[in-house]
Amino acid sequence: MAMSLAQKILARASGKAVVEEGEIIWAKPDLVTVPEVSFPAYVKRLRDIGITKFAYPERIVVAIDHEVPVHSQAGAERNRLTRQLAESCRVGHFFDGEGITHPLVVERGLVSPGMFVVGADTHTSGIGGTGALAIPFGMEVTMPMARGDIWIRVPGTVRVQVNGVLPAGVGARDIVLAALKQIDEEMANYRVIEYVGDTIPTLSIPERMTIAGLSIDCGAETGIVPADAAAVRALRALGVSDAAILAGDSAAPVHHEIYIDANRLAPQVSIPPSPTQVRDVTELEAVRIDHAYIGSCASGSLVELQEAARLLDGRRVHPEVQLLIIPATRKIHEQAMQDGTLSILMRAGAQLAPSTCGPCFGGLAQLGAGEVRISTSTRNDRGRMGSPDANIYLASALTVAASALTGHITDVRTFLSSHG
Repeated sequence: MAMSLAQKILARASGKAVVEEGEIIWAKPDLVTVPEVSFPAYVKRLRDIGITKFAYPERIVVAIDHEVPVHSQAGAERNRLTRQLAESCRVGHFFDGEGITHPLVVERGLVSPGMFVVGADTHTSGIGGTGALAIPFGMEVTMPMARGDIWIRVPGTVRVQVNGVLPAGVGARDIVLAALKQIDEEMANYRVIEYVGDTIPTLSIPERMTIAGLSIDCGAETGIVPADAAAVRALRALGVSDAAILAGDSAAPVHHEIYIDANRLAPQVSIPPSPTQVRDVTELEAVRIDHAYIGSCASGSLVELQEAARLLDGRRVHPEVQLLIIPATRKIHEQAMQDGTLSILMRAGAQLAPSTCGPCFGGLAQLGAGEVRISTSTRNDRGRMGSPDANIYLASALTVAASALTGHITDVRTFLSSHG
């Protein structure tokens, strides 16, 4: 029987030769990720029912990434307890202020194509950019922590075909936002969004993670990008010795097939209050901004920081705009410091903060009433970054950087064309 990539992964994880859509299975995750904002509560929940040991502690990742550096008494107590519990529970991988979980576990070589990953954070889906199946579960993550497995109904697949050459100024975020324009909640319900086509091999692992991560916002279970030769090379460079090409069967059934012509794609922007409300950037150029932010698990990669730096080099951010830069991990921060990227961004007027989920979490760089931010983060619902009367627009790092220069939402292609 032809199987989708998600089916193949779940078949292996459940010890079956074949799984069918809609089938209830028990699957063993290869990796379980939990941030500090959830871990102490999950451990308490398990201990309250008499479970004091994890089934596979070596498969568990705990990361302090949401409140870094800590800026509240409650956060300080939570972090202290997280450190104690991670040690006493003998978790296999504990990261303290090293970066945002999803890019961090990929960067550290903990993920290979075909793995089944579950996480407590909603954008665990970003790990799907490696060819792994990564699904967020919330409190249900306590199940694989305790038992080593979790029940799941095998999801169906929506396939997105992306073909052509991306124009200058257009990138991975624009692909996924163009897909979200066409996928509604009913189409996405209990489905995996799978991205294929001749554009995909041109994308780096971080760019594929942007696509997979943001796919969750249309109501899908997750997003996934099959692992091709380029992905295998990139993952092996990160130390993943068993990385191998993996894709679904071409004859596997899909519920919907969507086509994106990369040649004709324009920069896309999500308008408040939902990432799925997407417009071409040219429709929004009258929107004035007060703040710009480049960072998050979806866009704090070295590639996006470098792209923004090339645009901002020799220019100054608009005097009425605050530009915040947060590399996704400490390693990216170091790389951007060593190659001069951060110096360029700071000379342009950017402010710099350590790697954290902070702004997306709502605990850092909050907005006042009536203020407007354009951001590479993941969510833009009311009150997400402070005042419920603020507005958040979501776009690529290039669109954010161009907007930071002008003080209003801007099509980056106007800058690129001025340079021929």
